[in-house]
Amino acid sequence: MKIFLSLLGLVIAIIIICIGMNLLEEKQITGGEFVSLVVAFSIIGLIISFSSEVQEFSVAGNIVKLKEVKKEAEESISGLKKARTDNFRFLLKLAMRFPGGFGSGGTVDSRLSDFWLLYDQIVEFGCELELRENIKSVTDVLLGGQLHSIAQNSDNVSSKFPRGTIPTPQELTITALDNESVEKAASRNVGGGDIAKIKESLVIGLDEYKRLYELNEQCKI
Repeated sequence: MKIFLSLLGLVIAIIIICIGMNLLEEKQITGGEFVSLVVAFSIIGLIISFSSEVQEFSVAGNIVKLKEVKKEAEESISGLKKARTDNFRFLLKLAMRFPGGFGSGGTVDSRLSDFWLLYDQIVEFGCELELRENIKSVTDVLLGGQLHSIAQNSDNVSSKFPRGTIPTPQELTITALDNESVEKAASRNVGGGDIAKIKESLVIGLDEYKRLYELNEQCKI
């Protein structure tokens, strides 16, 4: 890091000297202004080069304490990161609540769309490890909700997997797509009584269940 800062300071000084010479040749600045420009940016280059060692420097009589500024910046960043994580934690709690209005009766829990959007943001900011327990709690609840949505479209699911049971995706798929189970749902006019349509909808719901289940398992590690 020290070598990088030294090179950066040197490069900045050289670039400014070259620019200053061009301006001087084109008579855009005077000789005195050229000297002032070179001296000023040479000092800045030196400060950058030794920024890890320089405690403070003076600009027009004002003392700038680099170490203190850096410390304050780090503390501010740390505070912002904590606030962001706490905000995600709060939003995860809200993700367990059902949105207003009537349910669609489909095979996908109405809360999942917002949950996945939130989870993508958590991953983008690298907070998934810190929020692992919170994500686990939310997916526990959402898995139950997703299982219920699937059960509404395949009658044998609720009897095979009572409330509180979290079957594996493979177990659920076998039961949910069972012909007898789907035919019972069709007899209740689910999907307009169209068995093919019901199965197509169930596949979508089962994919969502599998995605949730895998995330839930990851949070246990």
